[in-house]
Amino acid sequence: MTTKEIPVAKGLPLIGNIIPLIQNPYQFFVKTYQQLGPLYKVCVPGRVLTVLGGPEANIFVSQTKVNYFSNRETYADFVKELGVSLSVELDGDEHRRYRKINETFYSQNKAEKYVKPMIQAILDVSEKWQLGQRLEVDHLMQQLTCTQVGLAFLSCKVGDYYKDINTYFDTVMKVAQLRIASKQELHKRKYITAKNRTFTFIKTLIEERKKMGILSENPDMLDTLLIMTHDDGQYLTENEIFSFTLSVFFTVPDTVAKTASFLLYEILKNPELHEKVIAEVDVAFANGIPDIEDIKNMKVLRWAAMETLRMYPVGFMLPRYVKHPFDFAGYRVESGQLIYIALGISHFLPQFYPEPYTFDVERYSPLRQEHKQPGAFAPFSFGEHTCTGARLGEIQLMLIVATLLYTVEPEIDPPNYTLKTTVFSKKSVALTAVDFYIKTRSRNPLVSQSSLIDLRR
Repeated sequence: MTTKEIPVAKGLPLIGNIIPLIQNPYQFFVKTYQQLGPLYKVCVPGRVLTVLGGPEANIFVSQTKVNYFSNRETYADFVKELGVSLSVELDGDEHRRYRKINETFYSQNKAEKYVKPMIQAILDVSEKWQLGQRLEVDHLMQQLTCTQVGLAFLSCKVGDYYKDINTYFDTVMKVAQLRIASKQELHKRKYITAKNRTFTFIKTLIEERKKMGILSENPDMLDTLLIMTHDDGQYLTENEIFSFTLSVFFTVPDTVAKTASFLLYEILKNPELHEKVIAEVDVAFANGIPDIEDIKNMKVLRWAAMETLRMYPVGFMLPRYVKHPFDFAGYRVESGQLIYIALGISHFLPQFYPEPYTFDVERYSPLRQEHKQPGAFAPFSFGEHTCTGARLGEIQLMLIVATLLYTVEPEIDPPNYTLKTTVFSKKSVALTAVDFYIKTRSRNPLVSQSSLIDLRR
């Protein structure tokens, strides 16, 4: 057993490292890694955070045969406030059981059935826009992504409930998970109303589906949940059905929505990239709503999506509870504490990505493949908690941006806007574009195919 003290990042008396953490947390964690190595401590008022990061950490977390970490303690307060279990807080056999169910709906081979409803969802929202209308992109992407998953997975129109869903999950994350907001937020009318409306929406959806009956042809996620059984032959409980239905909306506002904003910004800001992507989009939409093969053929857009996931990782750092002590990089990490695994540090290391703060889609070309170096790319976590819907999330990203580019030809407003971001703040838990607006222009109206979508609510 090693006895060396884990190094501590230099900071100021009393306030520690809070200033660089507020100014640019990602850059701070990367620089501290370069100075101190893959394991170090960071001080903020009232807390000392242990950080595990870099390629060494990514490889360790993904390849170790011993599961040193637990999610249950990390998400205990979060799940308590939610009132339902989510796979993110489970470990071991229970997690594998939930993950197996999730894979039924979120695996890559299911993507084809979601393309049309996800594009239709964007058409449903965008048909209400006026020519030249100014739209705040972060809010817009939250609306689009919630509308998409509602239509694609549950065959329902979310409508204005997306606001309640976003408020509900965002508040719980800030209060119970990251602890950057007071518990008083859970007693405010805005939150209570959002929670009640979200629960009512999900419960009503389930009850109406039971009354309506389950379709044997082309069943959606809810149809499948209502007839699904576990390995022991037991049907899913009412609480499990509610949990899986609610979880459809869990990560969308803080993952796909945020990333889509950055992807759209980078394409619109870079004329050469914009031209290449538009050429691909025109081909994909040449015969109307594209299919999954058309989407896969947009290689430049996919590279742009991957570069966005690298440069703007919404899951830069994940908290875990240490349930078994372990030695790492010459140091001892004791059990019974929280540790923060900074997966995204590798994304900004020049030994993997030359000029790491430059947006360069060619990194993913066959000749370079920079992201395939061990431990270099971790936008969806590692190990048994790797995001089940990772590939599907990439496709959703591409669908959002491609459809917007084709139908309304957005432009940044004002044209000289330079990206501003916030993260781990009261405004947003995840990395978020601030004051980013687009203006719509009519380009290629896409014929609505809502009659082809099996809408049951």
